[in-house]
Amino acid sequence: MIEKIRRKIGLYYFNKEQLKSRLAHGMVNLPEARRVGILYTLEEAPDYDRVSEFVTELQQDHKEVKALGFVKSKNLIQRFLPKLSYDFFSRKDLTWFYRPIHDTVRNFMDKDFDLLIDLNLADSFPHKYIAGLSRAICRVGRFSEDNTMYYDLMIDVKPAMTIDEYLSQIKHYLTVIKTDEKHPQ
Repeated sequence: MIEKIRRKIGLYYFNKEQLKSRLAHGMVNLPEARRVGILYTLEEAPDYDRVSEFVTELQQDHKEVKALGFVKSKNLIQRFLPKLSYDFFSRKDLTWFYRPIHDTVRNFMDKDFDLLIDLNLADSFPHKYIAGLSRAICRVGRFSEDNTMYYDLMIDVKPAMTIDEYLSQIKHYLTVIKTDEKHPQ
């Protein structure tokens, strides 16, 4: 019951901020994107390794990449200190109603990404909040009827899908999508 109330209050604040922002969104495919933001949850070291491989792959393709990880464990924060392309936030950086308040998160949301990719396979209100208020031209995330206000392109996630399968789907669809116009680089 309290969980529902917390989420409703968080959604209220999201809607309030979204009305103020009125950002234009569109479709950007992976080949034409120059600035990419990645959201993910860091639960174990292999999660970080997989995201790191994806970031490196994008950087080798001459893209500017910024990754923002939500850390659930205090031990992982100490192990993975922020680097040039990586920042982290944790539960202590959220308000009681799950609204991210850390400066790192605000800076990430204010960055003019061509693409923002949310790699979370599970429902996460803080990630949806960040994606929904991001200044990114195209926001990509997990399919759900409830996610239409947060993402411009959604990928259907099957129950047993792994992060590797999800990344493969994202790369496939972001490569085959055609866009009508070029976005400023």
